[in-house]
Order: sequence, then C-alpha cells, then structure tokens
Amino acid sequence: MNINSLDFIIMISLTGVTALIIGVGVGYLIFSTDKKQEKNKSNSHPAPAKRKGESSSQRMRKMYQLITDLTTTLNYERVLEKSLDAILIALRLADHSTDRLISAVLLFSENDMVEPPELYVAYGRGLPRTDSQRKTPGMEGLLEAAIESGESQLTKEAPKDPELKNFLAFRACQSAFTIPLRAGLDTFGVLLFGHPEEDYFNTDCREILSTVGHQAQIALQNAQLFQELKSEKDQIIKVQEEARRRLARALHDGPTQTVAAIPMQISRARHLLNRDVDAAAEALYQTEDLARRTSKQIRHMLFTLRPLILESEGLTAALESMAEKTRETFGQNVSIKTDPSLMDELNMNAKTVIFTITEEAVNNARKHANADRIQIRLQRLQEDLALLEIEDDGKGFDVEKVTDSYEDRDSLGMINMRERAELVEGVFHIKSKPGQGTTIQVVLPLTDDAADRLRLI
Repeated sequence: MNINSLDFIIMISLTGVTALIIGVGVGYLIFSTDKKQEKNKSNSHPAPAKRKGESSSQRMRKMYQLITDLTTTLNYERVLEKSLDAILIALRLADHSTDRLISAVLLFSENDMVEPPELYVAYGRGLPRTDSQRKTPGMEGLLEAAIESGESQLTKEAPKDPELKNFLAFRACQSAFTIPLRAGLDTFGVLLFGHPEEDYFNTDCREILSTVGHQAQIALQNAQLFQELKSEKDQIIKVQEEARRRLARALHDGPTQTVAAIPMQISRARHLLNRDVDAAAEALYQTEDLARRTSKQIRHMLFTLRPLILESEGLTAALESMAEKTRETFGQNVSIKTDPSLMDELNMNAKTVIFTITEEAVNNARKHANADRIQIRLQRLQEDLALLEIEDDGKGFDVEKVTDSYEDRDSLGMINMRERAELVEGVFHIKSKPGQGTTIQVVLPLTDDAADRLRLI
C-alpha cells in the first residue's frame, strides 16, 4: 500500500466514524431544541420566531451539512476557524443572537521551554489584537475548573475571574462559558465564550455549544492525527531522498572513479603490447586488480542497500556479514557483540533501523575518524529496553559544532540516524570529543509501556 492510499483510507475511516457521531449529535440537538420549543408553546410562552418558511427538517439538514463540513476538514488551521463558524451558525439556527458573543479556541502551548505549559489563543472571534496575543496558565478560576474536572463550566461574574479579567474582551462580559477539549484523559485546550448579558448562556444555549463543541473536539483530534501522519510521511520521504543522495555520493566517490580508470589502464596496456610485454602485463594485472576492487565495492553497496540476509538469517547474521564485508573491502576492523535474547523481542522495523544506523555509523567512522577499531554492541539495557552502541577509537569531533553545521555531510548523517531512531520510537545520543573517539547510542523500546516512557525523555 502506498502513502497516498493510506492517507485516503484514514480519511475515509475518520469520516465514517464521525458521521455516526454527527447523526446522533445533530439528531439530539434538533430534537431537544424542538421539544423545548413545543413545551414552551404548550405552556403559553411564545417561542422565538423561526426563520420564515424554514421547517425543522430543513434546519436539521443545514446543521448536518455544517457539522459534516467541520468534521471532514483535515487542515488544522481551517478546523479552528470552522469550529467557531459552526458554533455561531448553530446558535443562529436555534434563534440565539450572536452579535455580541465573544468566542475563542485556547490551546496548550507545546513549547518545551515553558513549564507548566500555557494556553494561547489559537483562533478567536470578537477579540482585540492584544487579546489574541495573550497567554494564560489556566490554573485559576473558570479555566482551571474546566481543565481539572473535564466538564463544561459557567460563570456569571466574568470580570472578577482571576484569569479572564486579563482579557480586555471579557471585562465587558457578565457571563462566560467554557468547554474543555480532551483527548482521552488529557486536556489539550478549551473553547471559551463570553457575553455581556448575565443570562445569555441558558440551558438551550449551553446544550447547543456543548453538542457542536464536542464535534469540534473530534474534528481537532482528526486534524491533529492527520497532521502527524503527514509529518511521518514527509519524514519517510526525506529519509528515502537522503538514501538516494548517499547512493549517488558513494557511486561518485567509489566505483565511478575506478570504473573510469579501467579503460585508461586497458588503453595503456594495449599501447605497451608491441614495445614492452612485461610492462603491458603489469598494466593488465593492475587493471584486473582495479576491476576486482570495484566489484567488491559495488557488492558492498548492494548489500547495505538491501541486506537480504537480514530477512533470511536475522539481525546478528546481517551485522556480522556487514562487518566481514567492511574488512574485506576497506580493510577496516569491525567487531560485533549481540545479546541473542533480544532477537525475538525486536520487530522487523526495529531490526532494519538498527542495521541501517549501524551501517551508517561504521561508514562514517571508516571515512572520517581514521579509527583502528570499531565496536558494535547490542545489549539489554533494562527488561523492556535495548541499547545499541557503535564505538570507535578515532579522532573524534566537536558534536555541537558539527550539529550546528546543518548542511555539512557529517551533520546530515547524524540527523538521518536520529530520525531513523525516532521512526521506531527510539532515543538517539552521540558522545564525542576531539582526540577521544566517538560513541553512538540508541535506546530502543521493546514494549508499548517502554515507548511511552521514552517519549517523556
């Protein structure tokens, strides 16, 4: 299955699941609103005027189309905008005025430098520019109550709220209503509304906001999942593109140069045949040796591109074969030590990543470190964690300086290894100093719980 078809299936799956929720949610919303209007009418209280010529079924179709449009949008920024649009239109369809309604989507910042994370205004309606750039911790008042309880909260003293009063728009509001946005047990933001009227957020209004707000929450989660999928797809494409560039560089620096030299050697031998047979024979011998070395280089490259032995005989055999070919082709001493008990606990993706990172690390050490020896160790770090180490006794380097040189080949190599480790939820680390060799470490999870722990590092 290619990436595009995978995207399509996920989109269809998300749409199918949300369609069921939409049907139930919209049906409940319209049914409850109409029933309350009928109850008001039976009690001789005049119901709000409906739009001329608009039946309940027409209103339901509008609402269904509105929320369908919201939940099938996968662009995160568009979802933020459509969420507030959907809420405003839903209120108007139920004959609630929205002229003075203040609304905003507040999300927790993912900036690791801020602890604890703060809420920022991801999108808003009716907010002045100063408010749209404001941040708040969500640790007091209405916001704190919604985040901690996971339930919607109402206040009729918005100007006195310890955090809402910092927003200019909410100083003019008497009432405020907030809905937490949750994924599982975690809250990732809130929907926040304010209005100058104290009783604006009555029961009907709150039900509409909660129902459409729940669909907005699903839409935000879907958009976030799709964005994560797209990021992973982009990362895979990037890794593939870098692999092609590596192959092109390896061909240019190795076999291409020697293959180009073979015709010149043959031409030299041909000219020497009639003048100096011994010199011609020596030239042919050198050509033969050149052809053999080129063949070895090409076979080594093909092996690293597609190590069939990894699939047929396993990771240890593949690493040992790589070490042997490196010694035969380049004269580089490489030793391998693996823990046999790990082999059944590592899936094929993890084994492929281990092989790829090891091959690249060995190749870098061979070309740049001038190392006498390279040691590869794969061992158990904890019961549910594995540790891969590639250590050389070469000249070492300044890690920070090379990492900052993003366009440098060595820097790109480290970035590629780090990204490959992340593909299997591993953690990549490199230790090196000039004159003290280099050690590359990759911690790999063996269980889902271990992967969860590594994400917190």
